[in-house]
Amino acid sequence: MKITHQNDEKDPENDPLYLLTKAIEKGDPKAAQKVKSHLNNSDDPSEMRYLEGLLILLGERPGELEDSPDCEDDPDEYWQENDYFEV
Repeated sequence: MKITHQNDEKDPENDPLYLLTKAIEKGDPKAAQKVKSHLNNSDDPSEMRYLEGLLILLGERPGELEDSPDCEDDPDEYWQENDYFEV
């Protein structure tokens, strides 16, 4: 029997995110497939971001929530990135 603290919201052994993370740590060859399946069934943006992070760790292509890498010297973003230089 696993003892959990009263303040814990979930038992880690029954938490799908915990189990997916452990599967990745253990090198489960089906981990990416499991993460993608869970991602397709999730409606929680925070959970979806976490799952996409797991996919990135596995070397998979991130989904729609992940922004593409920032381009240096992008003229459209220059004013936002360098706004603090204005007097």
